[in-house]
This record gives sequence, structure tokens and C-alpha cells, in this order.
Amino acid sequence: MDRSADFLADSDDFLGAAGELLQHSRWSKACFCAQQAAELAVKAALNRLGMDRRGHDVVSLMVELQQQVAAVGVLLDKAKILDQYYIPTRYGDVFGGGSATSHYTQAQAEQAIAFARDIYEEMKGIVQAGPQEAE
Repeated sequence: MDRSADFLADSDDFLGAAGELLQHSRWSKACFCAQQAAELAVKAALNRLGMDRRGHDVVSLMVELQQQVAAVGVLLDKAKILDQYYIPTRYGDVFGGGSATSHYTQAQAEQAIAFARDIYEEMKGIVQAGPQEAE
């Protein structure tokens, strides 16, 4: 079942949330929302191409997508950075001390949102193009 538009809408929602969190200096959560936006955008593209995937590793999802759409390979380094924001942004016990919030910066949040937006835009193009055009 093609749910790519749903995944893309949720991705866009996470991007918006990340921007709002950034405005309120909630950098760790902005980073997490950026990772979620990228994850859902890649799942949207995979779904549009007939592949329903689970999991939260943006890089793994993108590597699978790269088998169908080689051009997404240029986004892998951005996905690697975003994947680092999936767990530690939410759980302070990942670090030796301090809250999760205390380990992230405005610059990281801004970069994460920019990377997620780049991935979102590329995945949106794949969703809009459909299966025949994406190959």
C-alpha cells in the first residue's frame, strides 16, 4: 500500500517541530526531530518505490534506497550525522553525567535541521516522481 504521502507529511511535521524547538533553545530535541524527519522521508521514498521498511537507522534505509536511486548516495554523510541524534538526544544516561539536553548545541541543531531538510527535499522528489521516474 502506498503510504508515501503520509510518511512525507509526518516528516514535514517533524521538520516544523525541529524548527520550533530550535527557536526555544531545545537543541537536543531539535536534533532528535531532525533525525525523525529524515527517517520518515527516506521511508516515504522507499514506500513509494514499493518497499515497506521498519527501523530507525537512516543510513541503512538510505543504502537500501541507493540500490534503486543511486543519486541519494551523496546524502549518506548527512544521514550518518543525523543517526547520532536518535538515542542520545533523549537519554541522559548515555553520557557520563548531565542531562541529554546539556550535551547539544545550537550549531548542532541548526546543522541537523539543514541536513534533514536536504534529505526531505530529495525524498520528496522521489515520491513525486514515482517508481518509473526514480530509477
